[in-house]
Amino acid sequence: MAVRYLLIIDRSEGDIPPKLVVPAGFTRVEVEAPGTFYINDPAAFRPGESGDYSLLGLFFSGNCAPPDHLETGRTLLQRGWGAFVAFRADTGGYSFIRDPSGQLPCFFRTVGPRCYIASDIDLLRQADGRDIPVDWDEVSDTLLFTNHFADRTALLGITELLPGQELRVDQTSEQVLTAWTPWDHVTPAIMCPDVAVTSLRNAFDRVFQALASHHQSPIITVSGGLDSSIVALGMSQFSDRAKLFTFFTHDDPLGDERHFAKDIAHACSAPLIEAPYRFPDFSTCCRTEMFLPRPTLRSIAGLVDSMLLDQAFVGGHSAILGGYGGDNVFAMTASGYALRDCVESRRPVGEIVRTMRDLRRLTAASYLDLGRHAARVCISRQRYSWPREVKFLSRDAASKVKPVRYHPWMEAPDGALSGSRAHIAAIIRSHNFLQWFPRTGSAENLSPLLMAPIMEACLSIPSWIWCADGRDRSIARRASPSLPQSIAYRKSKGSPVALHTRFFETYRRELSDLLCDGMLVKKGIADRDAIFSYCALPTPVRDLAFLRILEIADVEIWCRQHSS
Repeated sequence: MAVRYLLIIDRSEGDIPPKLVVPAGFTRVEVEAPGTFYINDPAAFRPGESGDYSLLGLFFSGNCAPPDHLETGRTLLQRGWGAFVAFRADTGGYSFIRDPSGQLPCFFRTVGPRCYIASDIDLLRQADGRDIPVDWDEVSDTLLFTNHFADRTALLGITELLPGQELRVDQTSEQVLTAWTPWDHVTPAIMCPDVAVTSLRNAFDRVFQALASHHQSPIITVSGGLDSSIVALGMSQFSDRAKLFTFFTHDDPLGDERHFAKDIAHACSAPLIEAPYRFPDFSTCCRTEMFLPRPTLRSIAGLVDSMLLDQAFVGGHSAILGGYGGDNVFAMTASGYALRDCVESRRPVGEIVRTMRDLRRLTAASYLDLGRHAARVCISRQRYSWPREVKFLSRDAASKVKPVRYHPWMEAPDGALSGSRAHIAAIIRSHNFLQWFPRTGSAENLSPLLMAPIMEACLSIPSWIWCADGRDRSIARRASPSLPQSIAYRKSKGSPVALHTRFFETYRRELSDLLCDGMLVKKGIADRDAIFSYCALPTPVRDLAFLRILEIADVEIWCRQHSS
């Protein structure tokens, strides 16, 4: 069961109770004034004693240090990890902390003298009963700076407590502080590939053993790729009741990875469930439940999600795990920054030459091209900037150069390497899609590769080390030695993109009508003429711009649901 919670901090004078509607199935737990606390699963609540933090969700101790009333948010996150939020009463208010994995959501809203803190926006909406308007500026930024987000959501007045942050609420205000930052783990960097492999392997064992002790019979989605295979093999070391689940396309070999999934199932000695992708109809996608305070661009994935939840419910599985976030945390983008980082770090000439040799094997670039690149990076000081996607947006919406407010993890210290900035940006992107299922679902969805021990181990590995031996994600491959050879050395990956192509071709007229007469056009965000022209093309699409149309359609559906 996914953990849902609601904490109301009432700072009003007098004894007038807040107007409150709590969904059925929630239990009120006694906490210190001025708080009122409700949770759907009391077993997921660990109350603190004598001023200690109370814990919600999964918390695994990282060392033997006992909690005490002097513990700060920073020391709490040093003491343990998991998928949790923590809170305790402070003078006249509360301190609320979210762990850096971001796997248990936390949103808050202030209405008059009351602060509402909850796991999902439905609880925030029901608790107070007031409308929550759409923030159209944030919607526009969501489409322009794809996958970037900060604490501001696309619903006015709803703020997200980001992973690793602490919220302090007193009698007059709310203050957000940093309790954990990825930059604390970038240095000191691990410069030896063998040491990096050992560090990551230890983190794997720590995370998979802890999760298996709590979720003894999980469903693990496998795609035949490296990341989900690492999770499946790691969990199988500590759980003999896990089941593997893979989707496949009937009519497109690129989307059928069953032979790789069978290799993983054999290596894990675990049963494998094979299910075909269902072709979604347009009306089903328009009814997809938009349960997050930002568009997630996952409308077409609704049928996949529902099949997994059904399987978990029927089989009595408490958690659905997968390899999501692996490309991000394993620095899949490292090759673009490796040589520059190696040169800027003033590594020995032999190591720079070895990096060039690795990159030549990985990218097929010539030594001459790599040499030119090395010369450019010595004089270039260009830093990472978040990519902009202007296609099908209006001129006004596409005019912004950067978001109004960057994610705080993008505030890099002086001298930070370009590869580290890009690595952290990739992890930020993954956090925007962590919550695949509504909190009302019967199973908890977790991404083990984004848990703090693995993330911290990966952050300490420089970009050129990830490219060692001329393979991307080299350290992750070596840290999971039981990978079948068919997967350990794969250089390609399947994709159900043909399903998306078919969806667009089948419903291009409906998509055109949805968008050309939609809210995004009326608000001056989407370019009606460009969308109409593309959807009206007489021949089948031969580029990937249709995927952008599907993204915009997802945002349109989200806006309509939250405006109705």
